Amino acid sequence: MLGQHGISNGEATELRPVVFLEAHPDAIRTVQEDGRTGLIILNSPISDYKYFQRIYAHASFRLCADGGANRLHDLASRTHRELTWEEALRTVLPDIIHGDLDSLDDSVRQRYEKLGVTITKDPDQYSTDFGKAVKVVTEQLPNVRDILIFGSVGGRVDQGIGLLGELYREQITRHPEVRFWLFSESNVTTLLRPGTTIIHTPLESGLIEKNIGILPLYGPGKISTKGLEWDVEDWPTQIGGQVSTSNHIVAPQISITTDLEMLFTVERKIVNEPRQTVAGS
Repeated sequence: MLGQHGISNGEATELRPVVFLEAHPDAIRTVQEDGRTGLIILNSPISDYKYFQRIYAHASFRLCADGGANRLHDLASRTHRELTWEEALRTVLPDIIHGDLDSLDDSVRQRYEKLGVTITKDPDQYSTDFGKAVKVVTEQLPNVRDILIFGSVGGRVDQGIGLLGELYREQITRHPEVRFWLFSESNVTTLLRPGTTIIHTPLESGLIEKNIGILPLYGPGKISTKGLEWDVEDWPTQIGGQVSTSNHIVAPQISITTDLEMLFTVERKIVNEPRQTVAGS
């Protein structure tokens, strides 16, 4: 078992990236109760409440990494203007706020403290807030199998590339038994290990788009694919050479075989909430 949604059958690993985007109450309740899914909220803008709320609902433990608490506070306050600030924040309350706390606003900290949220400081300047967050999640959830990361790679280039490097470090060298999933503005991203991975890609679910990428960020390698518009066989890929971007899903599941770790990303479908009308407007 590689993860709640990364299952090894001895020959291939199966992944279901759409699971955490679903809104089925029974499935969500099962995930919450099994104590195997953690959520890390990074200090990145959160603009899509529905998208975030579904991911939040699938986790059994939620951690704001330092300034991520500011982002969560602003999202809840902006989305629920009709509620008091206490009621608004309780709709997506974290279990803990953790980091060196240099980005946490004092007013935000005071509000979460009043609501009983644990706030802890790790002053270590040789680790990032993401690395500190992973350490806490794995301590709080000894049987964790999936860690969901709500963050961004669309801001500062150095921070975005740094985050992708940390994904490799945490998944490959520190926590190989855990599956890390990055939920960014437009994509769901995870790291593929050497071997064959079967990825379930139900376009009819309305949760993902057809666009995918297989990125050799961690060194040159070879890939073979099935189920894509432009399938390849033993195809050399490396940064500065051939890279599989903007390929298209054409099957309910795709197969990717690689001889080196690769970053896999699939575009999520943007689902807009129905516009609410106000009487008299």
